[in-house]
Amino acid sequence: MSSLRVSKIAALARFEFTSFWSGSAGALALAVFLGLEGALFYNSASSYALANLSALARGGAMNANLLMFTGGLWDLGLLVALVAPLTTMRALAVSADGGHLDLILSWPLRRRELVLGLFSSSCLSLALLALLGLGPYVLLLTMNVGSLKILLVSYLGLCLLIMAFSAVGLAISSLTRTPLASALTTLGLLGLLWAVGWAAPYLPVRIGALIQGLAFGPRLYHFALGLIDLNDVVYFLAMTLGGLALTKPVR
Repeated sequence: MSSLRVSKIAALARFEFTSFWSGSAGALALAVFLGLEGALFYNSASSYALANLSALARGGAMNANLLMFTGGLWDLGLLVALVAPLTTMRALAVSADGGHLDLILSWPLRRRELVLGLFSSSCLSLALLALLGLGPYVLLLTMNVGSLKILLVSYLGLCLLIMAFSAVGLAISSLTRTPLASALTTLGLLGLLWAVGWAAPYLPVRIGALIQGLAFGPRLYHFALGLIDLNDVVYFLAMTLGGLALTKPVR
């Protein structure tokens, strides 16, 4: 890809990124993400404190890495799923009064460049939120609690998750006619992919294994344990490429 095309993709990504954070969607995403992150971190810290006190009374100690880092960082994936639709809902969904799509399509961009520009903007916004969500865990590291390896590997997993969610959200946005329909459909699909793994233990073995393979929750949990599994990386990259391939800017 030539430098000219890269500059066009960067310009569109910057335009979308600025539009998102200067509007109500960005403020809502930030408030929801940080509010829920604070509540989940407080719950993790409280649970760890109570469990550790109980263990100390029995002459042992709890593993802070597992109870606070792994569980908390895995929860960040769920928060990303909640706010991801906000970053993609208006990208390609036709707004009756906003004219946002008409403005984007007026740019001298090819389909591939348009999709990559919108994709990059969504990824940057979600990666920024995820980075802010790591703040409490960085603070714990300064107090010699937790693991830097788990933190870094978890963020890698979150970035792969963000790429997959952004691509899926864009594909859905290109198939819906309003931002609201895009957001609700994306949220529903991501929620289904998150929860589907819970049903696996109650199904026949083969069907359960197939269902478990579709769920992204267990795959993210591997990263939250500090483990990089090639199967998990391929899963997220395949979802990303599939979503981008299905994105149709013009219907």
